Amino acid sequence: MTYDLNSSGQDSLGSLSINDLLPERPAIVGEFSPAYEAFKQMTVADLAPMTQYEYIQALQMVDLNWSIMQLKASARVELSDATETKLRELLKQKFRRVAEDAFDLEYDQFIEAGGDEDEFEGRIDPQQIEGDVTALMAGLTSADHAAREAATAQAISLGVDPRLVLSGQILNSREYRRHGEALPDLEKRVRLLSAEYRELQKARPIEVAHTAVE
Repeated sequence: MTYDLNSSGQDSLGSLSINDLLPERPAIVGEFSPAYEAFKQMTVADLAPMTQYEYIQALQMVDLNWSIMQLKASARVELSDATETKLRELLKQKFRRVAEDAFDLEYDQFIEAGGDEDEFEGRIDPQQIEGDVTALMAGLTSADHAAREAATAQAISLGVDPRLVLSGQILNSREYRRHGEALPDLEKRVRLLSAEYRELQKARPIEVAHTAVE
């Protein structure tokens, strides 16, 4: 005697196009990955629902897990944006101070050389400061490890430590914290739904298939 472990409810899925009963999920502008449909198919295939109710539960797990992934991606964007904005602000201050020091030095040297202060033509170039900031930020955000290390060392030499700026944003960014506060509830819901789904699987009826004995 052999045992057929396929649930008797499996055929009911084939007889009911449940997707026709569900609203179509439109793409969301700004979503961090367009792969929702592929993720849904992969997850549902992994869960292998065998009844209509299991299928609906599986779809809920898809949406909850997808929400967690999107929330984490969104949190990273918020953290990255806040950190880069703060870094750019601090670096601009530092480069302006460097430019002001250079201006003062050039002015003093001009006067010491007997020049008339009304004839001094030195100036602070805002475009040069902005260019220096942009170039350093490009290094700090580069995909090349060596370029990032060099840019980090330059920023630290100016008195701006990107690591400390990032730490400050992790602790103080209101938007980033709001994302983190939303995660535990979603993760708890996934755990509870997963446990319920496992119980549904355990409760599946077992069909006994009789085979001829030679």
